[in-house]
Amino acid sequence: MPKTAKKLDRRTVYTRMVIKTALFDLLAEKQLSKITVKEICERAQINRATFYRNYLDIYDLYEKIETELTTDIFADNKLENSRYQLLEVIYHHQAFYREFFNSQLESKYIKDTVAGLADQMKAILINRGSFDEATFELTYQYNYYGVIGVIKEWLNAGCPVKPHEFGDRLFAIVEKQYQE
Repeated sequence: MPKTAKKLDRRTVYTRMVIKTALFDLLAEKQLSKITVKEICERAQINRATFYRNYLDIYDLYEKIETELTTDIFADNKLENSRYQLLEVIYHHQAFYREFFNSQLESKYIKDTVAGLADQMKAILINRGSFDEATFELTYQYNYYGVIGVIKEWLNAGCPVKPHEFGDRLFAIVEKQYQE
């Protein structure tokens, strides 16, 4: 690889890091809706053109940060591990996710986790011969929005329970609905 290409990659990595750091710092001070690209650029000591070379807007930055935080979690496709790892990521990035949920943004990864749980529960019900599509769809929506609400409340309370224990409690409630 030519030397200039390596420098460009390092520079891009550095630029994205300072932009993300600036956003995290600003989130500790105010809500996402009150943060401007100008403030991020000032905090990161970059110009607006540099920001826009890397991100479309603040919401694109937010989505890319969540992708970076969660991509490795879902690489092995093992739901049991993924759901606890996702809660760990949320726990370690509380300000980011608190604002994420308060801004009513949707997480592809949380949605995928709950959908994976739903698939497991659907398989259980089909095996038992007690699967009803209409009831199951309502139950899925109930669980999805319930899980989101509970995670949001956990975050707003400052995550008083450690992620694994919280996950055990949360997922036991969901799974209990499908036990005989």
